[in-house]
Amino acid sequence: MVSDTSRWNEKYAAASLAPALRVEPLLDSHQQDIDALPEPRTALDVAAGTCHAAVYLAKRGLHATALDCSAVGLGLGEQLAEREGVAIKTTTADLTVTPLPTGPWSVICCFRYLDRNLFPQMAAGLAPGGLLFYRTFNVHHLNKATAFNPEYVLQPGELARQFSTLDVLSLSDGGDPGKNTSWIAARRPA
Repeated sequence: MVSDTSRWNEKYAAASLAPALRVEPLLDSHQQDIDALPEPRTALDVAAGTCHAAVYLAKRGLHATALDCSAVGLGLGEQLAEREGVAIKTTTADLTVTPLPTGPWSVICCFRYLDRNLFPQMAAGLAPGGLLFYRTFNVHHLNKATAFNPEYVLQPGELARQFSTLDVLSLSDGGDPGKNTSWIAARRPA
C-alpha cells in the first residue's frame, strides 16, 4: 500500500507551478478581518499542499508557515512564494502523527483536508483574537463522488460543534444539499 506521503509526492511531482496564485474565497471574503489583526501577525497553513493560502497570507503581511506531508508540494509552494515576491516557511510533517506547531497563531487555516484529531489543536493554537479558516468536503460530496471515502467528509453541524469555543464569523455547516463543502471562519475570544 502506498503511503499518503508517497502518493502526494507523486501527485505534485507530476504537477507544475500554478500560473497564478489561487485565492481561497473564504480568506478573500475575510480580508478585512485578517488585515485588522495586531502584530506580530503569524499564520499556519495546515495541509498546505502547494501553499497558495500561505502565500496569500504572506502577501497580506503575515509571517506564514506552510505545513504538509509532501516536500514536493511544499517545494512548489516555495517557488510560488518567490514568484509572488514573498517569503514563507515550510515544514514537512505527517499530520497523522505530528502535532501542530505550538502557537499562538494569528491565523490558522486548513482547506480540503480532514483529520478530526487536529480540531482541538487548531482551536487551542490560536492567539486571543486569532482567526480560524477551515473548509473541506461534507457528506453531500458523496452524491457526486461515490468512490470518495466517507470517513473524510464532514457531517451537518460538525464544524459548529467542534469549534464551539470560538466566535463564528461565517459558517456553512452542511445544511444545504446543494453545497458539497462545509466551512467556518471563526475568532478565538480575546
